[in-house]
Amino acid sequence: MSRSVLKPKALAFLLVAAGFLSACGGGGGGGDSDHSDADWSTNPAGAATFNGAAAAYQGSISGLGSIVVNGVRFETTDSVVYDSDDFSTNYDSNTSTFSSPLSLGMTVALFGDVDDTQSLGRAARIRVVGGVRGTMSAITSSAITLPTQVIQINSATTYGGTSDGTLIAAAAVTTYADLAALVNTHPLLTVYGLAQPDGSFWATRVVVTNAATHALDVAVRGTITSITGSTYTVQTGPASSITVDCSACTIQPTGNTPVVGDAIRALAPLSTDWDGTTLTATRLQLVNAAYLTLFNGAPSASTYVKIKGVATQTNGNWYVGGVQVSGATLTANTLYEIKGTWSGSTLVASRVEIEGQRSFTNGYNQAVTYSNEFYGAVSNLSGNTFTVQGVNVNASSAYFPTGSIANLSNGTFVEVKGVYQSGTLNATKVEIKYASNSNASSGRVFEMYGQVGGWSGINSTFNLTRLGVTYTAQTSANTRFKYGTPSNGSYVEVKGYMDANNVFQVIKLELKNGYHDYDD
Repeated sequence: MSRSVLKPKALAFLLVAAGFLSACGGGGGGGDSDHSDADWSTNPAGAATFNGAAAAYQGSISGLGSIVVNGVRFETTDSVVYDSDDFSTNYDSNTSTFSSPLSLGMTVALFGDVDDTQSLGRAARIRVVGGVRGTMSAITSSAITLPTQVIQINSATTYGGTSDGTLIAAAAVTTYADLAALVNTHPLLTVYGLAQPDGSFWATRVVVTNAATHALDVAVRGTITSITGSTYTVQTGPASSITVDCSACTIQPTGNTPVVGDAIRALAPLSTDWDGTTLTATRLQLVNAAYLTLFNGAPSASTYVKIKGVATQTNGNWYVGGVQVSGATLTANTLYEIKGTWSGSTLVASRVEIEGQRSFTNGYNQAVTYSNEFYGAVSNLSGNTFTVQGVNVNASSAYFPTGSIANLSNGTFVEVKGVYQSGTLNATKVEIKYASNSNASSGRVFEMYGQVGGWSGINSTFNLTRLGVTYTAQTSANTRFKYGTPSNGSYVEVKGYMDANNVFQVIKLELKNGYHDYDD
């Protein structure tokens, strides 16, 4: 198989840190008349200090309360977030087009800056990376069958949406069993995920989708294995391929030409654009890691990147996610996270991780691994179980560095690490972060989404409801509002902290116009 060669535009996937963040206002977003560089957060997660270096990351979201990508917790309330169904160089603007919550299992590419010592970051731009879309015809515990390809699932796959893809009198889909119960209704699914070493596509998140919210109801993910004119043969599984007719489609990012070896996403408006062997596409997205992290700016040796992908070797050179990697000993067909600096043509690796290597040391001086982490307030506490950021947590075997399960109450701020399986985070560590009398926000700031109720103006308390849980929140004269103040029924993203009385003190509030909590 020939190897994709990065074009000059594709090489420009890293940013110059200070200059770019200043130029874009820290990712403030269009129409934010109150925004200035001075508002760019200096204390993500409430950290006392933050020393960030410019960075681009690509991978799946493995934690919430901010978002966690490849082990770094990124603040998002100053981010411009782009929808996955478009992907062009002109699309890199100051206007967000994706207003739904960023959810566990979504795949994203982002840039901003990162304090690597604290594993904290600030995301200026976030591109939601699209996956597969189509109607479900069959499902087992290991696979979902769509007309165009078979998707692999396992116990770590997350689920979203509702039983009919809308919010009206529809039950939430949160588990495999919820989705399997819908098989005879053939729901439209949006499937986020990652390509695997055998050529299959593994679902990190599956969402029951409302067709009315998308102009493109068919999407395929795979790797180009041959090209004849504007017709592409695309591998979609270990022993399966389809033909993509791109004679009338747009290539994204603009100005690039697909080559054999490129990872692609092909999209079409209607199910009738698929005839069983050929997809007549209207859009072809190049989704190698180098393209996904293509934002405004230029390569810089002072900027670093962290990408996730499968390792391959061609002509003695190693590639991960379509990016050439040097300075590392890799194993072919292994899924890696690679961090390094950009030399202008090669990612010079400084850290190599295999999935599942993150760990902490417990009270018995044992290394305990984890794959997911959540930051937020406890709700629905019952015995050893509770929820954080809408995720069910089982803490029966968790290590508590301070206190115990008996010290939890609804509204307690916690940091939870563990392994997400079959709809539940099996916690290996629960850290209670108590409010300090001198600084209640120190190390305790997090972000969440919700719907506003009981709003009576600034300097007053109001209700913030998400996924059936209602929090008491309060704004102040120091609260920063993006896109104006809310009204009852508004959907918002908020940054703040729980005070000693379990009231969420709002530091930043961003209105989410076009918000769809049922279709992410």
